[in-house]
Amino acid sequence: MLKAMLETGRQIGPYRVVRPLGKGGMAEVYEVENERLGARFALKAFTLDHGEVEFLRKRFQVEGRLLARLSHPRIVRVYDMDVDAESGLPYYVMDLVLDESGRPRSLKDMLESGDATEELAANWYEDLREGLEYIHAMGVVHRDVTLENVLVGSDGRAVLSDFGVSKILPRDLRAELKETVNTLVQGGKPLMGKSFYIAPEVAEGGDESEASDFYSLGVMMLRLITQVWYAPGVNLDDLLLPFDPQWRRIIPALLAEKPTERRMLAWRKPDKNPFRSLVTAGGGGNDVMLRIRFPHWILAGLMLFAAAAFAAVAIYAAYERGQRKMAERELRELREKISVLEAK
Repeated sequence: MLKAMLETGRQIGPYRVVRPLGKGGMAEVYEVENERLGARFALKAFTLDHGEVEFLRKRFQVEGRLLARLSHPRIVRVYDMDVDAESGLPYYVMDLVLDESGRPRSLKDMLESGDATEELAANWYEDLREGLEYIHAMGVVHRDVTLENVLVGSDGRAVLSDFGVSKILPRDLRAELKETVNTLVQGGKPLMGKSFYIAPEVAEGGDESEASDFYSLGVMMLRLITQVWYAPGVNLDDLLLPFDPQWRRIIPALLAEKPTERRMLAWRKPDKNPFRSLVTAGGGGNDVMLRIRFPHWILAGLMLFAAAAFAAVAIYAAYERGQRKMAERELRELREKISVLEAK
């Protein structure tokens, strides 16, 4: 069995191994340093059985080529890819994502340690929504959106990683990927991703799509918030009742049974200025209509104030009319007295 097991201080290409960071089913990840650049990266190298070397090496190269095309703050970025001359191990070099303590930490780690608060989950959801929107726009379906494959950086932001089972839609990579995957399953259809996260249509033999990524994201967010794995038929409204009402809007949209009905809805941040006006398009042409929308309690207060002000004006006007009539009457009486005196 061919193992990576790169020892500390080992040189692999221009990179020196600093320490191991983690190990998965097919790969090991190390922190490495490029001494010429004075910068540190994460190096991912395969751990392979002899019979898998050629297939997975090719698959690894596809993954590296894919990631090298992508650049977004919410996904890992690949900078280099090669094969170690000494061991024959394929590897690529990517962003080093560590938490504030200098450790690699996934959302699974955050959940298991009890550090995954609902507020943080809302922030991570927005991070992942941005990352998935980007890769989908680039023609990529991740196919393995899981707690383990989301890293948390030193700034607390979520970063989507591990595109090893991604479905690549650009034509030049699609044929190569299909060939390597079919080799693995000897003509059958592979089922990528972990069972909890797999969308129903994919489990039934359908194709992966953006909608299946949405479903995986919904499963993951539900697990982070409620500690519960999603199962079709679960009453999401009841399950999410103790949490922010926005989850009852977002998670059902991600977990909709029909792929065509799934959506990644944005988290609505509260507007701290209730008097901010919103500009919306008018009925047609170049018309623009300005509408000021206030919370109901402010609108009710304004109406009450207006009513009180109107009443005050009415009372004052009545008072003025009364005073004027009194003055007119006194003036008439005075004129009458003057007329009587003049007559005498």
